[in-house]
Amino acid sequence: MVLRALIAMSHSFRHVFADDAPREASTINRARALAEPVLLGLLCYLLARPVAHLGGAGTLAAIAWPAPAVAIAMIWPLPPRRWPLHLLAVFVAIAATGDFSATSWRSDLGFCVLDVLEVALCAWLGRRFVDARGNIVTTSALMRFLLLLPLAAIGITSMLGATLASDLSHDGWWREWRTLIVGNGVAVLVLTPAVLAWRARSADSAAPARYPESCIALACSAAVIALLVAAAALHVSEQVQRVVVSLLLAATAIYGGLAAAATTVGTASVVGVALTLMTFGPYHVENAESARNLQIDMAGLAILTLFVGVAARERRQLALRLERGRRMEALGLLAGGVAHDFKNILAAVDGYAEIARDRLAADSAARMPLREVQVASARGYALTEEILLAARRGDRVRETLDLMSVVKESVALARPLCRGGVVIELEPADARLMVAAHGGQLVRAVLNLASNASLAARSRVVLRVGSARSADEPFAVGDAPPGAIAWVDVEDDGAGILAEHLPHLFEPFFSTRARSGQRGGGTGLGLAIVAGVACEHRGGVAISTSAAGTRFRLVLPLVSSAPASSDTADDAADEAQPFAQGERIIVIDTDRDARECCEDWLAETGFEPLGYADADEALDEAASMDDDRPLLFADLDRLPTDPHAFIARAAACAPRLHLILSSADPALLRAVHAARRAVLSKPFDREALARAAASALKDPS
Repeated sequence: MVLRALIAMSHSFRHVFADDAPREASTINRARALAEPVLLGLLCYLLARPVAHLGGAGTLAAIAWPAPAVAIAMIWPLPPRRWPLHLLAVFVAIAATGDFSATSWRSDLGFCVLDVLEVALCAWLGRRFVDARGNIVTTSALMRFLLLLPLAAIGITSMLGATLASDLSHDGWWREWRTLIVGNGVAVLVLTPAVLAWRARSADSAAPARYPESCIALACSAAVIALLVAAAALHVSEQVQRVVVSLLLAATAIYGGLAAAATTVGTASVVGVALTLMTFGPYHVENAESARNLQIDMAGLAILTLFVGVAARERRQLALRLERGRRMEALGLLAGGVAHDFKNILAAVDGYAEIARDRLAADSAARMPLREVQVASARGYALTEEILLAARRGDRVRETLDLMSVVKESVALARPLCRGGVVIELEPADARLMVAAHGGQLVRAVLNLASNASLAARSRVVLRVGSARSADEPFAVGDAPPGAIAWVDVEDDGAGILAEHLPHLFEPFFSTRARSGQRGGGTGLGLAIVAGVACEHRGGVAISTSAAGTRFRLVLPLVSSAPASSDTADDAADEAQPFAQGERIIVIDTDRDARECCEDWLAETGFEPLGYADADEALDEAASMDDDRPLLFADLDRLPTDPHAFIARAAACAPRLHLILSSADPALLRAVHAARRAVLSKPFDREALARAAASALKDPS
């Protein structure tokens, strides 16, 4: 409780006078910068003093092992520029526990320096190679922690300590080194993760929403204490006690979370050591073999519990991702059915509007309303694509774009939508950042992020664009792209996001504004669309939130070259030529309105269309045609049979038949294109259909 209170006191300075005038902020920061080292020194002294002279040693040769382990956890998350004062406080605290007599002052001073070196080395290794914030929440981070701190760093400092101790005593170097590495290594393994977990919770603004985990940690710690005391009173053997404690710690790791597991392990170790020092329990401090068994049990239980806790956390994260995937799949099936029928209606509306416009005189007053009908149809297509994108991934046609231009367009669209008093600022990148993306979808993703940020902000939203060699932060959705990345940060100065809302942010139809009854409550599709865009472009989204605001980072793979410019001269030459001169073409479509629209389009561009709703009847007609190059256009999405079976049957019935196949499924279009068939992606217009038919007509193969 003393440790937890001191940690909370060290973080309370961050919130005192948070809303005072800016001129007082520097004074508060200076006071906090001085108070934290003092609190750390006091904590290290309280931990080191009771065990400074274990075994009757006259010097600090028996290092007070809890103090350095706790100091490592306290210094680890801090910026390195603040370390000197904290390390000085550790040095003073450890020195205050020594005798510094005429015969021992050299060894006392040496071990004080060694303690500071151990703390600095472990904190630097942990911050550099494990996690800058001290979050040991993945299997890889836990493995790096175990290899670098309890083994490598403590092993190196123990060599120095053994050399110093062997010069001052009659014990051999190997025995001194083994004593130091086991004692200090077990301390770092057991105490450092526990203190890091509680320090992270104390600094987390969302910690009040996570009281159940704190209650589990306290309950499990109390259960461990009661169990160890009862086992010692009943003279339970080491083996039975080890099994029971292992089961309790494993259950804590599975059901209580990583912080509760680390806390319970630390509690069990401290109580076990205290009982042993009081000669109360199955272990005996004067028995070297028994003391070694205690250290092995502490290390084994800590490693087991931490790995179980990390594995349970990763399993829960995977389960959440799988559940999100199942919801996306279900929504995709529903949206696909609705979008299928809706696109048919839009195709008929747009097609007949274009036919009507072409049949009107150039000065007719009805041409403008018909043009608006076509614009509305195009918006309907875009709306349908948004719904589909929220539920599934699709491989759209991408082009190499300058990310800065996309963000500028999004900001221009977002600024008129801001509520009063909120300003959107843009901080451009230093150089051009090229990404392979679908421009419209990327604009929509950045626009959704900017719109959400403007609703959450108090007064300011900042968009930043930049690049990095790799992605080095955990993603809330998507995966880290390999190699260089480009990123777009959308940051607001709002109140932050509650911890219980973070796992559900990217779920379709989840909206906190709708739940809170805010005016203009959200639909819950904005962030789902952002997640779809990020995953489709092989990127991801990272979130960082606190009481000072929230930052969404959209990450995309970075490409190095811009696209080659298209040769428009050839296109213009092709457009000037007539498409056809009465060549027959068979049109297969089960939707009557869409089929008639395609027939009218083809007739207006010089073809003679023959429409069929039945695929078998159309293929029989194609087999009986005596044209040199018979043409057939089919919508694969509305065929009653399998598209691949239809293509195979068409090739068997009419080997000379030229197929023009249309679909909205990118995977199906790729397969058809690989089979050397003409493809037409939906939606398409009259010019695209006529150009595809004319191209197939000219194909000599």
